Amino acid sequence: MADRIASFLFEHAIVLVPAVVVTAAVALFLLARHWPRTLGRRLASGSVMFLALAIAALASGLLYAERNIRSILEHRVRTLSLQTRNGAPLARVADLKGEVVVLNFWATWCGPCRAEMPDLNRLSDRYAARHVTVLAITDEPPDRIALFEKKVLPLRMRVATFRSEEARGGLAAMAYGGRPTTVVLDRDGEVKDIFIGRQSYERLSSAIDDLL
Repeated sequence: MADRIASFLFEHAIVLVPAVVVTAAVALFLLARHWPRTLGRRLASGSVMFLALAIAALASGLLYAERNIRSILEHRVRTLSLQTRNGAPLARVADLKGEVVVLNFWATWCGPCRAEMPDLNRLSDRYAARHVTVLAITDEPPDRIALFEKKVLPLRMRVATFRSEEARGGLAAMAYGGRPTTVVLDRDGEVKDIFIGRQSYERLSSAIDDLL
């Protein structure tokens, strides 16, 4: 449930934040215009005003975080150093230019990631002949991935490990640590969609179809 809430807030921040701020501003205006005379009502109105200001501040913080996390993820995708599990080098995601790329950050310890893997297998099978690459990447060692495939599920998408710079700051740590996170790139290597948390097969296939 938590990953779904995070996904909803991340994807709708650009709409939610102005709506919340405008609602808070209207509430403050109405309270200021009809300020009560009795002390009890003034205290109650003051509490509502404080709450409205706090909600507006939190909403603004959400938009700031969403914009920065999106920027951090876009930068990270372009600078990642990748290594395929069979040892063949794949220097950067940019090497896949000309393909629609579904890049999934995952980990074997991540429950939502594990639940998402069958859908990524399906996507890889469905779009294999249409210049679409489904690429699952993790910072875990290859032997951990091999154990996952032996014990849980063979992976039919392209699988690689990655190395990247250390996270600098809280927002970077949030962006780097989020699992699963899926980034969809068009054939020119431009980031078109970023999804936080587990996504459905239908939603990811729709994102791919929009770019074909």
